[in-house]
Amino acid sequence: MTYLPLPHPQRDTAHLHVQHGLLRFVREAARDQSPLPGELELTARLGCTRQQLRNAMSELEAQGIVRRRQGTVTTVDPIALRLSVRLEEQFEHADLLHRLGYRAEVETLDSRRSSLGSRVGAVMELPESTAAIAMRRRWRADGAVAMIADDVVPYEGELEHGGEESVFRLAQRAWGEPVIWEVTTPGVTTLNAELAVLFERGEGAPVVTFEMIGIGASGRRLMHSIEYHDPDIVSYSFVRTVRPPWGGH
Repeated sequence: MTYLPLPHPQRDTAHLHVQHGLLRFVREAARDQSPLPGELELTARLGCTRQQLRNAMSELEAQGIVRRRQGTVTTVDPIALRLSVRLEEQFEHADLLHRLGYRAEVETLDSRRSSLGSRVGAVMELPESTAAIAMRRRWRADGAVAMIADDVVPYEGELEHGGEESVFRLAQRAWGEPVIWEVTTPGVTTLNAELAVLFERGEGAPVVTFEMIGIGASGRRLMHSIEYHDPDIVSYSFVRTVRPPWGGH
């Protein structure tokens, strides 16, 4: 079976409400290793019609995330749910949270003109004195802090920036070409005092990190990001190919 990303929420407000609510039940069922509640309970708790529920359920069934059989309980495939958020696929984070059924919010905590500095300059293969715009943004999922990102976009000449556009749009304006692929290095760390305040969690709490270099078609390195993720809100997976001989040495 081919597992696809979660469907993009429809614009219809009623459908979006049902889809988001159903995804919350799906996440809970996967976490608790339990079946989904029955149709009557779900329609009552979501405040929707049976047809609205069936439409939303059909979308998840098409993704392989839920399994329905006549006369039996509806179950969640936790592997399909994990693969709906793939490390090798890039989404704007608010969009990704929406697709998982969260109420997403994003705010810019800081946006300023700066320079790359020695560490980022070395990775980007640019002088550390290169002018850059540095941004720090925070994403919430149902009110809880889900991710904080520190983005840096080097530029030449003049570059206007109001602090609200995504790092990808800013990089494209700065360099005249879009980011078409990324080199992403996952890791784990604990929150220092500054990040703990912004995450609204205790100092020393563990978070998942992604360091990313955005690269354009020309091969130029267009942007640098470090993301800090709460692993309890979004869990990423990736697919690896096992090469033959499968049991070889």
